[in-house]
Amino acid sequence: MAQARYYHPDFRHDEVSSIVQALDRGQSVSVIGPPSVGKTNLLRFLDQERLAASDPNSPWNRFAPLAAKQGPLVAINIDPNALLPSLPQASGDIAARSWPGFELLVHRTTITPQLYPVYDPPPTQTPNPELERQITRYQDRFENAHPDMTDFEDSLHAHLALRRLESILDASLSGARLLGSPLRIVYFMDEFEGLLQAMPNYFFVALRSIRDRFKYSVMFVTFTRNSLSYLAGNRMAVLEPFIELFNDNQVYVGPYGDDDAWRMIEQLEERTVSKDDYALGLLIRATGGFAGLLRAGFMHAEKLGQLQAPDYAQAVQLAARRLVAEPNVQAEAETLLRGLNAEEIKAMYAVAEGKQDQNGSLLRELLNKSMLTQNPSGQGVRISPPVLAAYIRNHPQVPEPRPSTPPVTLPEG
Repeated sequence: MAQARYYHPDFRHDEVSSIVQALDRGQSVSVIGPPSVGKTNLLRFLDQERLAASDPNSPWNRFAPLAAKQGPLVAINIDPNALLPSLPQASGDIAARSWPGFELLVHRTTITPQLYPVYDPPPTQTPNPELERQITRYQDRFENAHPDMTDFEDSLHAHLALRRLESILDASLSGARLLGSPLRIVYFMDEFEGLLQAMPNYFFVALRSIRDRFKYSVMFVTFTRNSLSYLAGNRMAVLEPFIELFNDNQVYVGPYGDDDAWRMIEQLEERTVSKDDYALGLLIRATGGFAGLLRAGFMHAEKLGQLQAPDYAQAVQLAARRLVAEPNVQAEAETLLRGLNAEEIKAMYAVAEGKQDQNGSLLRELLNKSMLTQNPSGQGVRISPPVLAAYIRNHPQVPEPRPSTPPVTLPEG
């Protein structure tokens, strides 16, 4: 069996602390980053299934001081690729089209053991029959929610999907409070673009109603390549009540810092022979610490040790040109570039051509994504990382953005 990846407790310290601290304050979070930057590893690091609840190094303990009074944050992962197909009557039926989203949330919630209310007084304590009856009622709601949602003989099962979700959230949160062990629930929505594409507006407005009902006890975290306002597009007027939940907490996932980059290289070296530190340093600088580029360039690192230049900055540029000659590095650079939207790609090529009179908000977004960096003089910007700059020079034709792939459960067009 494959060994689970080890993560240092300080892995992506800034991003992790920002996310968990915001959730601890009861706020939802939008996590944004280009492809191959390492969003998946960030999600895995935060996965509570790999962490012991009592582990002092767990980010859920280190960065959530309010948990001592308000209860722990229980994270539930929602993957749009796990959506079931829409109900047969989905065409024109908003409830039937939304049913797969609610079914996924109810299913993942009911299989999270920390959320199931249990009354188990210690032997030294006198049992409380009324409390036991209340918890039993909550257990019944919890146990029946998903079977009721999938009772296809009930013609209203799709229309009542939101109520099933409300019911189990109330059962879990109220039961925990009655038992003196409050908790809070966080839905992590990876590849949120897929969920946004699959679900109608009603689904997201309904999630906002869930937040309004349970206030600071239910939060959401979205993982996307672009900002939520951009992804909403012409749906923004309707989706704004949901999107505004994230306005105060946008966390951009950038490339690895030096410590995380070296740790990644150490893990790559465990599978192969060790390489020269000078060459590996050039690899980190040339790739800018972008996880996908680091991984692709690692197998060519020994070629970088042979490079000679008058100074280190020029050596980094030579390393970038050497790496981008490799097909697998080119493929990663293309993935990184085409993961941007069309306006961002055009802006990148304009900057590469020396045009600095670009849309300010567009440049700020690219700076936030670490695809651009300020020039040392403080005047203007340049492409980052150097490997990507070299790739753009070698491929002057502006590419189209990579089309988003809808969840496979959507009807094929």
